[in-house]
Amino acid sequence: MSKIIAFTNQKGGVGKTTSAANIGAGLARAGHRVLLVDLDPQVNLTHGLGLLDAEFNVYGALLHEYKVKAYPIQERLALIAGSPALSSFEKVKGDELDREFLLKDLLEPLHERCDYILLDCPPALGLITLNAYACATDLYIPLEAQLYATEGLEKVLEMVARVKRRLNPGLKVGGIFFTRFDPRKVLRRETAEVVRDKYPDLVLTSTIREAIALGEAPHLGQDIFSYAPTSAGAADYETLVKEILTR
Repeated sequence: MSKIIAFTNQKGGVGKTTSAANIGAGLARAGHRVLLVDLDPQVNLTHGLGLLDAEFNVYGALLHEYKVKAYPIQERLALIAGSPALSSFEKVKGDELDREFLLKDLLEPLHERCDYILLDCPPALGLITLNAYACATDLYIPLEAQLYATEGLEKVLEMVARVKRRLNPGLKVGGIFFTRFDPRKVLRRETAEVVRDKYPDLVLTSTIREAIALGEAPHLGQDIFSYAPTSAGAADYETLVKEILTR
């Protein structure tokens, strides 16, 4: 049975997609079979890994227009492409019976082919995110240590509590980790301490530092390990992957 990890935050621009791509690549480098699923209508995960003209995507598969297709990205790493049409998922499927379990049903046959399924959720708590929470085993929340950072976090945790009660009692928050972290900035350090004090059991030790290479890699359709294997970004994500594997 695969472990299904959803990367989620109601706030955009926190490194969620970057983290999904690089943690997926890191897990594959560690010998695990990994499937990435792009659930964000912005399709940054799909494009950032070099898949620009995918004929088949998760939206069409969810609508049963065709069978789900996983595109190979590199050894032990594959991707189910996203689509801008995901923005209309709630409108199209919102009245359907068992609408919260459409993604779970879609992914069920793929479990035996991979060790990890990583879901890149959109920065909104709508039906597609609810589908991700309903089938996930673990949630990881990337967080930028800045003013108002905890507002989106609290809304995510409230939704997790509701999903656990009603849809997925086995769901757990695997951890919170800081992205674009600069320890030289006082506000970043202080905000991180506030979050650590409030959620001591959830905040991971690993942090992702601000690094130019992390922004450059997706523009070339690469993960950080392929683009800049000796960079600070690669070192940080390697450390984070190791910590995730222990949880």
